[in-house]
Formats: sequence, structure tokens, C-alpha cells
Amino acid sequence: MDAVTELTGAALDGERTPGPTAAGSSLPLLGALTWACAGTVALMSSGPLADNSFLTHLATGRLLQEQGLPATNPFLFTGGDFPVPSWWFSGALSVVEDLAGGAGIRLLLVGLGALLGAALVTLARPERSSGEPVSLLGVVVPVALVVVTLSPFTTPRPHIAGFLLLAAALVLWRDDRSHWWMLPVFAVWVNVHGTWLYGLAVLVMLSAAASLERRRWVRVPAVLAAGAGVALGGLLYPERLRLVVLPFEQLGDDRAREAISSYQEWAPAGWGHPLTWAVVLLGLAAAVTLVRARRWPSVAVAVVLVVLGLSAGRLLPVAAISLLPWASGTFAKIGPGLRSRRLATPVRIAGVALLVAAVFSACRGPAYELDRYPVAAVDWLEARGLVATPDVRVVSHVDVGNYLVWRYGTAANAFADDRPSVDTMLDHRSLDQARSDWPEVLDRIGPDVLVFREDKPLVPLLDASGAWARAATVDGFAVYCAPSVRDRCS
Repeated sequence: MDAVTELTGAALDGERTPGPTAAGSSLPLLGALTWACAGTVALMSSGPLADNSFLTHLATGRLLQEQGLPATNPFLFTGGDFPVPSWWFSGALSVVEDLAGGAGIRLLLVGLGALLGAALVTLARPERSSGEPVSLLGVVVPVALVVVTLSPFTTPRPHIAGFLLLAAALVLWRDDRSHWWMLPVFAVWVNVHGTWLYGLAVLVMLSAAASLERRRWVRVPAVLAAGAGVALGGLLYPERLRLVVLPFEQLGDDRAREAISSYQEWAPAGWGHPLTWAVVLLGLAAAVTLVRARRWPSVAVAVVLVVLGLSAGRLLPVAAISLLPWASGTFAKIGPGLRSRRLATPVRIAGVALLVAAVFSACRGPAYELDRYPVAAVDWLEARGLVATPDVRVVSHVDVGNYLVWRYGTAANAFADDRPSVDTMLDHRSLDQARSDWPEVLDRIGPDVLVFREDKPLVPLLDASGAWARAATVDGFAVYCAPSVRDRCS
């Protein structure tokens, strides 16, 4: 087994490889690539605030600052439990908004994106090498595939912080840092995003595979420290350990699993989606590295990671980041090395320019892009006292609910936002998809106003039903009023 294969083969089981450090001044092009990737992901993260889930996260952060953690969802007339898996991220959004407004939130995302981009290059490089360093292609090709996979996910949601923490945990693991670092990483992660569960599972699989290959226990203290971090993070939540048991509650409940499956992001991306093939290519590259080293348990882990990514669109980045260190080994000896100072200078300049462009992008123009939301339709309702009032129930799809929650806070009295109860989510699915039980769902909810985008399949059924009169069509949104409020809908 040659030196580079040995290096990359041992990369994720945390074994130190003797030899000179591959990073630093001896590899100037590696540092330049770090700047370039940081700038690229930062620029991808710098766009206007438009994500619908972000609106609920920010509204939640405002609520946490003003009132603390509520027991039930105060934004919805449907109520329900209100666990907040990303409460630290939501709180950070609100604090930054108070300090610097929407532009400050965009700059926060730029910073997280830059750190994530830099971490990806760190994952692709060798820590110590006794042979030739990884080549330029050994870094650029797998990192580019991961960046492509991340491209739809550089939105102001907490998953970007979750991906950063995943990369940090894998860097700690690969570099065989003190296992105690895992404790704060996972304690923070539990309170930032639910991807902590996948991160812990990845570490367990890596330790098990390496232990089988070396016929001795490998990195068990690091796994235990990560588990202790999960427990500590769970204790930091006001409802002790609620965040830790929440995923298992959801997985163990048939109706909860059915509700989760109705979210588009939990559906598989499908074989026609380019992100699927990016993860497949990373998996193949990882498998080539591991097969060369005859590391069969690790090959099995790589297969599991690919299957994990293909099972749900939102898990594609988790799989891609986890596969990155292994995937770099396939290209390790192809093309030029990383010692070129002549090439490093323009690459570093380009990276710095991308970072400057990202900061400029985050600070220019309106902070929000709300074209997809019924801004004018809600203005129309507000002028008639038909929204954000306890005596009027407005039913809509989740995008509209998130906008109402962001705009009105606890006064929104909305039907569904990004954290409805299981029953509400299933009712929302029936309305959003115009399932056969939609009339029964409306009868049970008892709405006063309906607001649906005109391209929703429920709209023609409402028009044909005779039970609901369309009161207005405003900027592509149909507004319907029940007889109880029809006199206010003129």
C-alpha cells in the first residue's frame, strides 16, 4: 500500500501517520485553496433573506428574547407542543437582528459559510504524510462535489451551522485531537440543529469500522466524549433532555413519521437530480480509496453514507461531508502537487476577492426578498381586520404561515408554520395536496379566511365547491372568506 493510500485510508479512523506536516508553508497552494473555498461558500450564503423556514426561526428567536421558551406553539391557533431543536441558532438570529438588522443576519451567514468552506479543504488535505502530499485534484475534485451538494442549502437555516459542526467533528477525528474537544462540539450541536444525531452515528460507524480493521478498539474515548456532549447539550435545554429524546419520539410514532414524510425536503432527491449523482460520485471515489487499502468495514460505512444521502434530500450534505476525506484519496496522485507558490498567489487573491464580494453582497440592497409571499394579500386582509386577530382563523399553506409568524409574531394566529403539531401537519398535507378529505379537514378546522397561491391544486376545487366565495385575487394569491366574515371582505 503506497504512502498516500495509507494516509487517506487511515484518515477517518484517527490514526496519526508519521512524517512532516502536509499543511502550512510547505504547501502554499493548500492555504490558497482554503481561501478560495471559503470565499465561494461565503458568496453562496450571502443572498437576500427569503427562506420560509428562516422566517419562523427568526420569529422564534424574537420570542425567546422577549418571553423565554413557551410550552406550546404561541404562533398558531392549532397550538401543539413547541420543542425548538435550533433554539440557540434562533436566538442568535434575533440578537444579530437587534444589533445590525437583516444585513447583520446575512453577514452572519457569510461568516458561517466561510468557515464551512475552509473546513471542507481542511477535511480534504492530509494531516501528516510520509510520502507525496495530496495533489491539487485530490483537494479540488472532492471539495467541488461537496460544494455542489451544499449549493441549495446555503440558506439562513440552522442546518448550515449543523454542517459546519459536522465538518469540525470530522476534522477533530481525522487529526486525532484530544477527545475532550468532542464534548463542547456536540453540546453546542444539540442546541443548534438536529443533524447532531447523524454526526454521532457517523463517529460510531467510523470507530466500529476502524476497530474491526485493526482488531483493537479505536477512538472509543472520542465517541464517549461525543455522547457526553449530547447529554450535556440536552441538559442545557429548559425541558431537560427533550432535544435528545425528540428524534426517537418522532421515529417511534407512525403518525409522526407520516407527518415528517410530507415535508418535501425529507423526500429522496431522485436519480434525476444532480445532487444525487454528486454524492454517488463521492461514494465511488471513497470506495476506490478504501478498496485499494482492503478496508472492507470502511467500505461498508461508505455505502451506508451514500444510502443515507439518497434517502432524503436534506441528508445529501451530511453524506457528502462525511465521505470527503476518503474521496480525496482517489485523486491523491493525479495532477500537480500543492507546492506551487506561483499558482497559489492568484488563487488566494481570487479567494479574498470572493470574500469581499460576499460581504458586499450581504450589505447591499434590501435585506429581504419577499416576492414569493402574499405581502399585498396580507396587507389587504390587515386593512379589513381579517388577519393577526384572535377572532379570525386564517388557513394557508406553510409558506404563508411562516410569513405571518415572522410579520406578526404571537399575534399571527396562523394555521401552520414550520413547527406544527403532527395532526396539523397531516391536515396541512390534505389541503396543500388537495386530497379527497379536504372538505372534512376544513369543516374540522373551522377557518374564517383561506389564502392559497393560485397554482395550488386546492384553488380550483374551492372555486367549484360553492361553499367558498373568492373575495379577492392579489398578486397571485386567492383569498376566500367564510360567511362569518364575508361582510368584511368587500
